[in-house]
Amino acid sequence: MWSHSLRQLLSDYRHGLCWLMLLLTGGCQPVATRVDPLAVSSWFADITDEVGLSFRRDGGSEETFEMPQIMGSGGGMFDYDGDGDLDLFLIGGGKTQAGQSTTEPASRLFRQEADGQFTDVTMASGLINTGYGMGIAVGDVDNDGDLDVFLSNVGDDRFFVNQGNGTFRDETELAHVSDPKWSTACSFVDFDRDGWLDLVVVNYVDYLPGSHCRDRKGLRDFCGPQAFPGTVDRLYRNRGGAPERGGPQFEDVTVASGLASASGRGLGLICADFNEDERPDFFVANDMEPNHLWIQQEDGTFREEGVLRGVSVNQMGQSEANMGVVYEDLDGDGRFDLFVTHLNGESNTLWKGEADGLYRDITPQTGLGPPSLQMTGFGVAAVDLNRDGALDLMIVNGHVKRPADLVVQKSTTGDFWSPYAQANQLFVQQTSAAGQYRLESRLAGPFGSQIGVSRGLISGDIDQDGDVDFVVTSASGPARLYRNEVPQQGAWLQIRATQGMPPRDATGARVTVEGAGRTWTRIVQPSAGYLSHHDTRLDFGLGDCRQVDRITVYWPDRTGALVEDFAGSRVNQSLELRRGSGFSRTPDSPPRF
Repeated sequence: MWSHSLRQLLSDYRHGLCWLMLLLTGGCQPVATRVDPLAVSSWFADITDEVGLSFRRDGGSEETFEMPQIMGSGGGMFDYDGDGDLDLFLIGGGKTQAGQSTTEPASRLFRQEADGQFTDVTMASGLINTGYGMGIAVGDVDNDGDLDVFLSNVGDDRFFVNQGNGTFRDETELAHVSDPKWSTACSFVDFDRDGWLDLVVVNYVDYLPGSHCRDRKGLRDFCGPQAFPGTVDRLYRNRGGAPERGGPQFEDVTVASGLASASGRGLGLICADFNEDERPDFFVANDMEPNHLWIQQEDGTFREEGVLRGVSVNQMGQSEANMGVVYEDLDGDGRFDLFVTHLNGESNTLWKGEADGLYRDITPQTGLGPPSLQMTGFGVAAVDLNRDGALDLMIVNGHVKRPADLVVQKSTTGDFWSPYAQANQLFVQQTSAAGQYRLESRLAGPFGSQIGVSRGLISGDIDQDGDVDFVVTSASGPARLYRNEVPQQGAWLQIRATQGMPPRDATGARVTVEGAGRTWTRIVQPSAGYLSHHDTRLDFGLGDCRQVDRITVYWPDRTGALVEDFAGSRVNQSLELRRGSGFSRTPDSPPRF
């Protein structure tokens, strides 16, 4: 198995050859030896132990069957100390009753060292969450160039300001973002486009700790969401100008914005422009009830339009147990699609984006439905793993109730959790038929064969070698880090879009790459999947593209030029595109290149 340094050396050598070919020929064909990715034995390697990543989620006492235990938690992949590599924050529960705090934090921050090893720096960093953890949002809230962290809990949430020296300060009370409800998905987004990141927090059920529920055989089991009423999601507007007030402060605009007009049992969240009017909207995946699609109006308020736009229920008119979410142009037609994972007995659902901001359930035509019927899906990621220009799907699974037939798979999480354990799934999109997927269990390798009660799926280029790696979290058990080892088939490009001084991630920016007569589009939306924060760099698989002709960035706020074109580039490299360094134009004017 290659060392991190050797892999990087070969990657740099490949990039050098590619640059030489660009100078000599005006184009850049991938120079690595082509290996059929479908012919190898596995696309992933479990390197958890190799890199010293030691984390196990303890949800609390098993015999209590507290509902938060089975829902698990996510995690974050981000560069907290600004040293250029990705670190990991993994979210734990706690040994006490769900909803209560512990004295020892169950969530842990792992710093990646120069040699690729991970060191637990939780206590030294100050990023200490003693609550019962669920999700994470990461962003530069005070525009000072480093990353701040919001953590959702079963009970009071926490907000930490990055001090710029590798430590954090708990500013929850000053920021006014504490919520006693059971919070789940959360995301930073500049919804009012004023240049300051705001905060959306999804709330789940109004849970009563100690509640007892039983299965059809009368045996004690975890309660489902229908046992408790839903709650209202929260929207906090960033007031900006943090230094004058001693730190970032938010204003709760839940009622004023219109979000208080409907409650739900929310688990998943996507912040993006769903109706193509350049204003951020919010999709909330609700558990066992209709989803919400909050469309922003011209006056900055939101109206729930899930039914109107076709994403509230499936094509049969049925609401489902909606959990993990991704929003990507899955079939490459230029419009974004919505994919949501579901409970066993329900198929995962793909809503195809159509004209005028409408969506249509096309799951039966994709090959994604039948393989998911026996699975309970949570975390999901859409990544072009084999670089053929088409996005593949990875899904992590695990029951929330014991199956009726008590078919038990051997689990890495212990005997109590074995009835809930399931395999994870890899779906490869077929290049011969856009939007068609095939389950590839053999290629999934340890990602699919290590059976567990999986929950979060965190994606990012953890080893800086140009492809996307993954971390899987569990309801109760170890987190696993999987290195991407897919043989290179096509070209690729990684793009980080930044703005401001000092530079910060342009959360919400839309980036389009054009080359070889094709177009690929991604959005900087690191909060996706299930309760997790992902690498903010956008990953593009480009297939047989020899050279990128043009890159266009649609910036997320109105503090400068809205659209910028950047000249073409060679492929197989990572780029940082800074706002103001391209050629600006209006959205309706023709491109500069």
